[in-house]
Amino acid sequence: MRSHERGTSLVLFETPRGLVLLSRAQLKELVRADLAGLDLVADLLAERRGAAAREAT
Repeated sequence: MRSHERGTSLVLFETPRGLVLLSRAQLKELVRADLAGLDLVADLLAERRGAAAREAT
């Protein structure tokens, strides 16, 4: 368990494994690690193209 200095902004969120309390820096690291290797722009474009194709028919 890690202690934080007084005044550190903390974020509390719920996960399937329970509640998680992190500093903003820790949360940023976690999100970056979760998104590593993903191409969100390509995924969004593919989703939009699929929706446009469905709308055109």
